[in-house]
Amino acid sequence: MVSPVKPNSKITERLAREVLRKLRLAIEADRKEDREIICGEVFTDLTGTLDDLAKEELEISLERSCRFYEILAPYFRKKWDVAEGLLYICRKLLSQPYVAPVYAMLLYQWLLANKDAGGAEQRQKHVNLLVAGAGQLFWSDVHSSLIHFQPLYTFMANDVVLSPDRRRLDTLPPQSRAKLLSVVAAFLPYYTPSAALGQALASFPSPGHTAEDGGHVDWEGADFVIGDVCDTLKMMRAEHSLLKYLDALVGLKDSPFFQRCKRITRLRLQAELYGLTQVGGPRYVPRAVNKAAFRVLDALFPMGAFSRRAVSLLFRLWLHPGEWPRAIGVTARTAGRVFVRWLRYVLPSRTGAPVQPLSADALTNGHQTLHAKAF
Repeated sequence: MVSPVKPNSKITERLAREVLRKLRLAIEADRKEDREIICGEVFTDLTGTLDDLAKEELEISLERSCRFYEILAPYFRKKWDVAEGLLYICRKLLSQPYVAPVYAMLLYQWLLANKDAGGAEQRQKHVNLLVAGAGQLFWSDVHSSLIHFQPLYTFMANDVVLSPDRRRLDTLPPQSRAKLLSVVAAFLPYYTPSAALGQALASFPSPGHTAEDGGHVDWEGADFVIGDVCDTLKMMRAEHSLLKYLDALVGLKDSPFFQRCKRITRLRLQAELYGLTQVGGPRYVPRAVNKAAFRVLDALFPMGAFSRRAVSLLFRLWLHPGEWPRAIGVTARTAGRVFVRWLRYVLPSRTGAPVQPLSADALTNGHQTLHAKAF
């Protein structure tokens, strides 16, 4: 997929030179604290949002917000020598915490789109560092309930993992390919709309197969995706992100590929979702997350939905007495709805057909009949 961002090349070149200049200053700094401060400034600059004036100068026509790393990544992809220079600088600063995310933001297109990028001997190391940095960026989005790094994820998912042309994926070293698939699978429900999640699950590849050995068939990676989703659900804490993640999982309701997952994998997901329906420790999730988790359970595991809610309510009343007033209210409303439905079902069968009111014509005809019998 071609990047929608096509900035002015001269200004982009100046921005790239400024990034390289700052990173060289970090290498030359004597103290560790100074190097960390400089790398932190570069990270802040790259994640900053372009204002209207900057978009105008860069000749970018996008209605959505755009960040500086989005306009620099295509530049490094085209400028092979500049990308190799940045790669050399980043290797000198690997001990700094901000370097892996900076590395991922600037070189993800260059490394993943070119099979020779980074050199054959060091390619696995470079791709692993890229995936680690991307994972940190995606988790920062999840923890803050934002989508600042949606373009980075979209490229990794749509242009590499889920692309009909799997050559980019298959040319990666096996270990790097597995790590890339894992990070894309983990955040698939977060960055993918609910309506598209089923199709993504169907076409997701398996880390153990390539096109040469008969891989890349439908649903082969479904079990792998659900396994990573379970691990991600266990670590998510932000309420808004959890709600977004759970709402997307409802999209798997009608997916035949979800049913083809291993039983143990589906049980793992069911257990994680059931844990999110519980009040109190160890996670202390908000009530909105409890309700969303119940919706996902009812959609993906409809059998036993009533029993599941009844058991949850009993444990809620037993272990959390403070929930009694709300639980009693919910129970009363539910019982009232069930009673009304029962009445609607039972009463017509007990009373028989309803009595039809007599019309004026019927009364007249009856009067004439009685009058004829009398005379």
